[in-house]
Amino acid sequence: MRHTITRLTLLLGLLCMLTACGFALRGTEHGALPFTSVQLQAAQANSAFLQQLRTALSANQISTINGQSPYTLRVGAEQSDTRTASVNGRARAAQYDLRLAVEVSLEHDGVALFGPQVLSAQRSYFEDIANIAGSTEEMDLLRVEMRQDLAQQLLSRLRAIGNN
Repeated sequence: MRHTITRLTLLLGLLCMLTACGFALRGTEHGALPFTSVQLQAAQANSAFLQQLRTALSANQISTINGQSPYTLRVGAEQSDTRTASVNGRARAAQYDLRLAVEVSLEHDGVALFGPQVLSAQRSYFEDIANIAGSTEEMDLLRVEMRQDLAQQLLSRLRAIGNN
């Protein structure tokens, strides 16, 4: 009985410390964004990242408009890079590092609120020579996850502006 109370006390203390430090599960942040609509200006009009960003903004009740808005979010071209991280015994690439980066900036009535900043995400994966199709699907899935990560990074920066 005494050990149970001690464990519960320790668990409660740990939970209090986690909430006090600002820890939150990814996607559960509740901060006010500084606007309800934004004009998007993108270097690649129909890029996969821009589609992901529109979805993320919409999920946060931010409408993207083509007309006039005091806020302008500029999104540069998505830059993708693949590097060999390790090789196997046959001197073929066994592991790859993927990197996605995009430059973003936010303006309010022509005054820069932040940026231009480069947001980036990186992942690694192993290539299975016996299953090239599976490796390709894994690489595509990782790119989708990285775009989601970039969108969440941007939303975090926007929330930081809204809290200042």
